[in-house]
Amino acid sequence: MNQNNLFDPNMLMNPNLISRTVPYISNPNKLDLYGPYEGFMKGNLFKNLYNPYKNHQVTRIMPNSEREELLLNIDQLAFAAHDLNLYLDVNPNDGDAIKEFNQYRKMLTEATNTYEKQFGPINLMSDALSNTPWAWTDTPWIFDKEVL
Repeated sequence: MNQNNLFDPNMLMNPNLISRTVPYISNPNKLDLYGPYEGFMKGNLFKNLYNPYKNHQVTRIMPNSEREELLLNIDQLAFAAHDLNLYLDVNPNDGDAIKEFNQYRKMLTEATNTYEKQFGPINLMSDALSNTPWAWTDTPWIFDKEVL
C-alpha cells in the first residue's frame, strides 16, 4: 500500500471489489496525485494543491455493508475522474492526465455496473432502465426499512 494513501484494503468486506485494487495510477514526476480514496477524503486529488484546514485530520469512512462499500468505491472513482476532468479543462494537451482520466472512467463504469447488477440502477442514465418493467421503481431504495 502506498504510504501516502489512507486507503486500507484489509478493512474492506468483499475482496473482489474494484476499490481493493484501485491503483495509484499517476506518474509522480508529472502530476503527483493522491490515490482516489485519499483524494476523495481530502477533497483534492492533487498533492501540491491540498491545503488542510487548521488542524483538520482526515478520517476513514468505514462501510457497514457491501452496498455501502460499493457506493464508496463509486464515489472515490467518480471524484478522481471529475478532478482530473477539471484539470484537463485547463490542460487539454496533457496526455498523461488524459490516460489517467480514462483509466478512472473505465474503472468507474465497471464499479457502477457491479453495483447495478446487485442493487439496481444508481441514476437515471443507467442501462438497467431500458427494460420493462421499469427498474427504477422495482428495486429497494437505500432508505427503505428493508435495506437498513
